[in-house]
Formats: sequence, C-alpha cells, structure tokens
Amino acid sequence: MFFRSPVLLRDKSKRLAVQLVSSVQTGFKYWTEKSPLKKDTRLALRKYDPIVNRHVMFYEAALAKPVRRIRRPRPLAWARWTGRNIQDLVKNVARKHEKLGYF
Repeated sequence: MFFRSPVLLRDKSKRLAVQLVSSVQTGFKYWTEKSPLKKDTRLALRKYDPIVNRHVMFYEAALAKPVRRIRRPRPLAWARWTGRNIQDLVKNVARKHEKLGYF
C-alpha cells in the first residue's frame, strides 16, 4: 500500500507552458515550455510544419486564462444542512405537490 496524494503528484515545475502557432497559418501547433524569467518576451522558433512539408517560423500564441466560477452553496443543500429557511423549502414542495399531484 503506497501513500498517494494528489498534491504530491502535481508537477512542481515553474516553467510556463506555451503554444507555438505556425506563421503560414495552417493551424498546426506545437506545445513547449519556457523559463518564467522570459515570460515578457515572445518565443519564436523555426520548426517543421507537416502540412506544408517544410520548416517555417512558429510564434508564441497568447493563451486565454480560464474563467474562475464563483462557487455558491446550493439552496436546497444549504437549507437541509443548516435548517435555515426550511419553511420556504416546505412551502415550495407543497406547491409543487399541489400542481403536479406527486413528489
């Protein structure tokens, strides 16, 4: 039995992942890493593009930052857990039962 923690299994590298896009606009991309000290400079490399079958310049593309969603507690789970606003929950369930005829 081995101790495995998701925190310990993460990559601890400080290097930044960058995407290189072909200059001939074929849509072909490479992924590579660069030093965090050079994050302000744009990376440009001459690499092979198999779509045009030759070496072309690849430039670093800007990566969109992921949108962080705000986690809000679900009202039903919150009411069950805390007991607050339980009367509103009971009224909603009774209204739904009268409307549909079943739970």
